[in-house]
Amino acid sequence: MLWLTRLAAALATVATLWLAFEPPGDGPGLIPWDKAGHFLSFYVLTILYVLAAPRAPRWEVVALLIGAGGLIEVVQGQVGREADVLDWLADIAGIAFAALPVWLEALRRRMRD
Repeated sequence: MLWLTRLAAALATVATLWLAFEPPGDGPGLIPWDKAGHFLSFYVLTILYVLAAPRAPRWEVVALLIGAGGLIEVVQGQVGREADVLDWLADIAGIAFAALPVWLEALRRRMRD
């Protein structure tokens, strides 16, 4: 089962990078609002990476993805795409929405015990 999760994470990573660096299209894409696409991509990536690396601390996964989102924006600015800090904030929001419930539940359990 772990190999399947890792495959899904790898495929989601490739899809995210392809979407991040493809030339801008003329019409709306699958998700018409760009920020929603960023949010959804990084929400899914966070869940998949947490599952694909069960022994890695969650904060490391979160830090890696936050850094990757920022790096994507920097590279986009160098390859003819528009670098937008709001895109990076949408990435971070997707990461937070995926990670925070797990952290809050762990905190709740510690407080209860």
